[in-house]
Amino acid sequence: MYDAPVGSDLSPGVDIKIVFPDDGVILIEGAPLFADQEGSACRRFLGRVFLAPEIDSAVIGPVTTPGVTPAIELRFDATQYSPRQVIEHVATLLDVPPSTDHCTEVPPALTARDCRGAIRYHRYGPRITGWRVVSERVGVIKLENPAVYRKAALCEAVERELMSVLGVERYETSSSSCCAKIEYDPRQLSPVQIVEILDGALIHAEHPDRLDPLDLDLAICTASLPLAAIAQFAFPPLLPISAALFAYTSIPSFRGAYNVLFKERRLGVDLLDSVVIMGCLATLHVFPGAILAWCLSLGRYLVRRTEDNSKKLLLGAFGKQPRYVWLVKDGIEIEMPLDRLDKGDVVAVHTGEMVPVDGIIVEGLAMIDQHALTGESTPAEKGVGDRVFASTVMVAGKMHVVVEKSGSETATAKIAQILNDSAGYKLASQHRGEQIADKVVIPTLGLGGLAFATLGPTGAVAVVNSDLGTGIRMAAPLAMLSTLALCAQKGVLVKDGRALDLLCEVDTVLFDKTGTLTRERPEVGRMIAANGLDALQILRFAAAAERRFHHPIALAILQKAEEEGLRLPLTDATRYRVGYGITVGIDGHRVRVGSRRFMELEGVPLTREVEKTLDEVHREGHTMVMVAVDDELGGALELRASIRPEVRGIVQGLRERGIDHIAIISGDHEAPTRRLAEELGMDRYFAQVLPADKADYVEKLQREGRKVCFVGDGINDAIALKKANVSISLRGATSIATDTAHVVFMEQSLGKLCELRDIARDLERNVRNSWLMILGPNLACIGGVFTLGFGIGASVITNNVAALAALANGLLPMRRVAELEAERRHLLEMELRQSGFLCEGDAPQARLAKVDTAAKSDIPTARHPHRAALAAD
Repeated sequence: MYDAPVGSDLSPGVDIKIVFPDDGVILIEGAPLFADQEGSACRRFLGRVFLAPEIDSAVIGPVTTPGVTPAIELRFDATQYSPRQVIEHVATLLDVPPSTDHCTEVPPALTARDCRGAIRYHRYGPRITGWRVVSERVGVIKLENPAVYRKAALCEAVERELMSVLGVERYETSSSSCCAKIEYDPRQLSPVQIVEILDGALIHAEHPDRLDPLDLDLAICTASLPLAAIAQFAFPPLLPISAALFAYTSIPSFRGAYNVLFKERRLGVDLLDSVVIMGCLATLHVFPGAILAWCLSLGRYLVRRTEDNSKKLLLGAFGKQPRYVWLVKDGIEIEMPLDRLDKGDVVAVHTGEMVPVDGIIVEGLAMIDQHALTGESTPAEKGVGDRVFASTVMVAGKMHVVVEKSGSETATAKIAQILNDSAGYKLASQHRGEQIADKVVIPTLGLGGLAFATLGPTGAVAVVNSDLGTGIRMAAPLAMLSTLALCAQKGVLVKDGRALDLLCEVDTVLFDKTGTLTRERPEVGRMIAANGLDALQILRFAAAAERRFHHPIALAILQKAEEEGLRLPLTDATRYRVGYGITVGIDGHRVRVGSRRFMELEGVPLTREVEKTLDEVHREGHTMVMVAVDDELGGALELRASIRPEVRGIVQGLRERGIDHIAIISGDHEAPTRRLAEELGMDRYFAQVLPADKADYVEKLQREGRKVCFVGDGINDAIALKKANVSISLRGATSIATDTAHVVFMEQSLGKLCELRDIARDLERNVRNSWLMILGPNLACIGGVFTLGFGIGASVITNNVAALAALANGLLPMRRVAELEAERRHLLEMELRQSGFLCEGDAPQARLAKVDTAAKSDIPTARHPHRAALAAD
């Protein structure tokens, strides 16, 4: 017996009983102490106990079991510690004065309580958690927590948390097995961080009071098969039981038939299935009926599983983003979740960061890259009073922004909208295969009526069962979902599966010029020297001055200097005047780099040659950067739009794939647009088109009888994206363009365009092959019913073998997904080996220790209470 001392704050004077029921187990009984599992005394007890590194886990028994004294079970490694050592250490930790507030942090009981009421905590590194690690290796961890047993809502909360965490590559949860399997990049996350993220998800989730009903549809259908076979062929007295079980497994088909017939008011394939089921019951053909029920259940399971995997791949590709911002309070920058911002809060944005909100600048100066929003290649100067928008990037400076829209109205709302819009991938709108399936219902019923009149009820059931729609109704959506998963794996977000259908019909592609055919970063063209300097000297001075900046102009100049192999000198006293230019000291010279206006403000006259070239450059739609050395103009650098390197290959690839009309549309001047169209071999170009008029040109092409695919970028493309038959935007698109486009390329590249056309055609071919797989055998079976006396058994076997073959065909794109995933894992392993995270011969625990040591110690994306830190300026 152990009596808690009076000086302790753990229920002083309470007796607790300690027994050792097994090796490595200490059982502590104390009715008042453990009766309230979430009470402060119990939680302090756990916090003190887990200060002992010997304790690996703790289980608090359920308090509702009658006649059982509430107790806690502590487990330790009996091979390393003796029970006496452990209990003495624990007793020492418990005998502390109440003023000492030194306890291990223990998550709330609801994150670790199983369905019987027991609470199970485990130690993982420095954390105490309800998650138990089942297996792990570098980059993959599998955990178990009985708190999520038959609670799909908790699994969904975990997945919502994981889907936007940078570093999480793949994840899978199961409420039936209580498991979560997570694949991650160990260079960005450690296993301990993942456990903390999972704990945070359960802490903030709403915990349902009841367990979800068990989904035993496929299991019961599988169990009914041998029972039906025995009843049909060996022991007829079991027929009533088998028939009742068959009728029970057919409830989903009856429910589907009711919805189709009375709610949607149409004839669907579910109606045919219900007719066949009633025919099998009426004629006591329970074994063929059980096969039918099993095949339908398997089809539903495959479609549901593939849809879930496709959705995860889609969200994994689209939803990942940092979720924290720097809130300014009392002069201190506090890191907090984006979705907890309120209107009127002030956030700090630093160089290189994405602007997280829509708002007004209240302090600071900055250069903002608005290419994602407007398509402009040149950063815009912003100061106090100017408005800034989310998704733009600050390339230089620092600013404080007052929030006009809260975080829940920006990134979080966008992710939620994607979730809602992508649910089912518009399957309710009916894919072409489903429409075909419904069209054959009436002819099948007509043939069934003919068979009933000539062959009787058995022949009628055999004919109706040989319908042409059941298989294609499942195979077509399965092919669609598998293809969407393949697209997501390749970095292509397909928001509406119908776009893949329409893409096969497209004969015209209309490219927006700015930001689509041209890159965000310009390139250096002509280099004009003046006043005795040469071109490379001018380039060297300009690159040295721009070295500290990251806006597109600076990057273009630095890239040109790198191509020329120039070694850049050191600079001093950099002074940056927003929007005009830079003044630095280089090799004893005062160097100024900036616009023509900057030179005028600094009193540096332009030479006649530079002025002439400047006029030519402006007529061509390009810009120039002036470079002054001391008090004279040293020269100028031309900056022109840089064509994406893949564009020429894309145009040729589209021609080879049957696109007979390719055009450019741009708000730029006639000359540069015409020159680009001629250079790329375009059929037509539209220049000086206002943003609001782009949709009119899409309609103009459609009036010519063309099916148009519009490829654009920026807010001014949103209407044109909506008007086109198929619309594609790059990842750089604003949220409006992203919401409007049917397809979003997650990389800022057109490289996937031809491949997307191939994928769309492969989908069309896959659905056609599935249709042929179903059509041939079922037509032959119908012929056999009328000519060879085929019965219900032959009909069911033929129909369902054909349907399973079509389902397997629909899953073929998933093989390519698996191949790509294997390639990704191999590349990740190679990178980890090169970076030292993974070495030949490393033991798993040694590898994990290496990962934990090298990984970041902070949790960048878990939802936790506000955390404060001073930002490094």
